[in-house]
Amino acid sequence: MRIYNFNILTLLTVPFFLSCNDSLIDDYISTLEGNTSGKGEEEPVEVLATYDWPTEEGQAKISTHYEVYVTLEGEEEKPLEVLQSDPIVNNIQTDGTPGEDPQAAKTKLRTFSFVNVSYDETNGKSLTFRVVSKDGYTNPELAPKSYGINAENSGNSVVFIVDKANRYIAVNFDSPENKVKYNENYEWIKDMLMIFVDPAETVKPNPATQNVVYYSDEVSDAELSAADVIYFKPGYYNLKNNPTGNMINSEGGLTLTSNQQLYLAGGAFVEGHILRRNYGDTNQRFYGRGILSGRQYTWMPGASEEDGRLKELVTGGVNTVFSGIMIMESPNHGIVSRNDCTFENVKMLGWHANNDGFRPGNNSTITNCFLRACDDFFYNYSLNVSDCVLWPAWNGSIMTNGWAGIDIGGSHVENIDIIYPEWFSLLNNKGLLMSQNDYSYNPPAGARTTTFKNIRFEGKIPGFVNLKPNSNGVGQLTNESELGWMGDVLFEDIFINAHQEGSKNIIRGAENAVKDVANSTWWVRDITFRNVMIGDVKLTNENKDNWFTIDSKTTQNIVFE
Repeated sequence: MRIYNFNILTLLTVPFFLSCNDSLIDDYISTLEGNTSGKGEEEPVEVLATYDWPTEEGQAKISTHYEVYVTLEGEEEKPLEVLQSDPIVNNIQTDGTPGEDPQAAKTKLRTFSFVNVSYDETNGKSLTFRVVSKDGYTNPELAPKSYGINAENSGNSVVFIVDKANRYIAVNFDSPENKVKYNENYEWIKDMLMIFVDPAETVKPNPATQNVVYYSDEVSDAELSAADVIYFKPGYYNLKNNPTGNMINSEGGLTLTSNQQLYLAGGAFVEGHILRRNYGDTNQRFYGRGILSGRQYTWMPGASEEDGRLKELVTGGVNTVFSGIMIMESPNHGIVSRNDCTFENVKMLGWHANNDGFRPGNNSTITNCFLRACDDFFYNYSLNVSDCVLWPAWNGSIMTNGWAGIDIGGSHVENIDIIYPEWFSLLNNKGLLMSQNDYSYNPPAGARTTTFKNIRFEGKIPGFVNLKPNSNGVGQLTNESELGWMGDVLFEDIFINAHQEGSKNIIRGAENAVKDVANSTWWVRDITFRNVMIGDVKLTNENKDNWFTIDSKTTQNIVFE
């Protein structure tokens, strides 16, 4: 990959070189052809980009479980650097004493390995991957199956061909040694492996049109503040070790303001977290192929952006673009931003029970992303979510209507693969759609029908619908005018590989929602199930009781087609 850097001497000598060598003309022009609107420079496309990571002690960790090799059609096979995240379960309890997450004992037995490449599928050359289990695990399989990728298995290795980008492939060696048994119904993969095939990186910072500041320990606070783009080259960085004052605080929080960009090059491994300067910040961009890790932070109750402690790994403003990067190992939520944001080719890995995924505001778009969250993946803020691979850990839902009375709804979620779900019961917060709402909740006036379409579950689940009032207790309303309702949802073309026997989906409202007011029902209503398949059985009105508990006293217009 080429990165162009200009200084005054270069610019003064360009006319001479142009007169001597025609090939330099093309190079010079290409450096000046960029998006002057602030999106960066259009890069020459590389068919296959692989990345070298900083792997000394205390930096990125090479996988102890897997080797991955890649061959670009017509070229020699080469090894890839496979990284590994080890489980993080430590926290600070509400009384201030050290503790651990629920399920810590089983979580500690696991690892998550991954490898990133970027690939230009338009070139017409395919990629051949060869994966080897160092532990001798056998019976490899690939997910999601919707990709239609055929694999050739040979003992502890597997070979397969990829000819498209935007492919997030799990390689699971399905042997007994590679399983953690949760209970008689569920086993979790012990040593997970993902191969991320991103599209070719075509936009990078452009020093010819942007003030690009290359981060180092010597960079000043004033330089960072004046930057259009803060650029992290390949290498290891721990922002907590180098606070600058206003821009990087003592906890390693790097603050961006309106119109600022953060670029992590492939091979950059950064420990820290990202803040916005003001709630009203706009037009920020966080992109590249690098990694942001929050592993040095410990979950604690009551953390907030205001007191400098980590609440989210990344906080963004309005109309923020998140593209290509990987965020991992946050002690709390993943990315929280405001309205009209774009997420594309973002990878997220969480271990903690409070690891929500992406929580942007209304009218945001999330496409071609991978998330392994350990809490709610998305909040129902009129989002457009499509073409993603989701790996639910044991806690949280895919989409939540929230935990209070905030009126949210209207999201469209389509063409999603949900692989190896680890939910062992519905409890109060699992499912494709979950609610934990107060009686004042309403779908927003004028919002679209919340829609889930073409959703594929690969693995056994205890249920996918969990609609009810807040199970932590909901106080009666005192004013009938505040009484809301839950609903206006369509589930269409939902395919569930296996449903746990005896576990049922929940649809339930509440009677007597308003104090001293008769017939004050908080209804759950207007929910349609169209072509929902559980195994090879279609869900119908006649067989719904096999899989659902629906409270007839507090629900209306629950339709099975």
